[in-house]
Amino acid sequence: MGSPSSTLRVEGPVWRVEALSGQDANALAAARPGLSVRFEAGRVEGFSGCNRFAGSYTLEADRIHFGPLAGTLMACGEPATALENAFRSVLAGAPRFALAEGRLSLTADSGTTASLREAPAPNLEGVAWEVTGYNNGREAIVSPQLGTALSLSFEDGEVTGSSGCNSFHASYTQEGNRISVGPLATTRKHCTGEGVMEQEREFLAALAAARTWSIRDELLDMHFEDGARALTARPK
Repeated sequence: MGSPSSTLRVEGPVWRVEALSGQDANALAAARPGLSVRFEAGRVEGFSGCNRFAGSYTLEADRIHFGPLAGTLMACGEPATALENAFRSVLAGAPRFALAEGRLSLTADSGTTASLREAPAPNLEGVAWEVTGYNNGREAIVSPQLGTALSLSFEDGEVTGSSGCNSFHASYTQEGNRISVGPLATTRKHCTGEGVMEQEREFLAALAAARTWSIRDELLDMHFEDGARALTARPK
């Protein structure tokens, strides 16, 4: 097994891939979400450019021994597929690892390498979020209507944004991953597009009722008290 100090330093953080053998640095930097991996108590999970993956691992000396990695089965175009193939080739088998100054390097027996940096802790505030889906109150997550934009920004106890027609603002309190929003106030414009005002009511109701939040692969996920999803968003 790896030394306790090495194990503790590898495990826990989300590691973001900064460089991959043979892959274009600009394509890697532009990948959304970014390529990443996280080790915790013998379980590994991450995003390899197109698909999510998960499996088991053990540490022995300077090697990480991976078990079979299962994952989603999406088909992607380039450069996502090339990035994924390169990263998964590094993770195959038992690559050597090294840690230095907040960076993790992985080297496969084939010589292919990945350089990763410890990602900062997820932060709800200070990000302009573009809503990708919201609960319509009828047990369904729906996408914003074409031609409309739903957005959120949390900062210093105030959430502001666009609800598709009007601008809105509200106070919020946050403790850990718990959140309470409201009451909400909006401008008074009436939009005539079909379903736009209904969308606004449903989206604001979902936001007001959200009670928890998390960020995974740079995507914001908010849930109601009963665990049902309230809304999803990505950085603009």
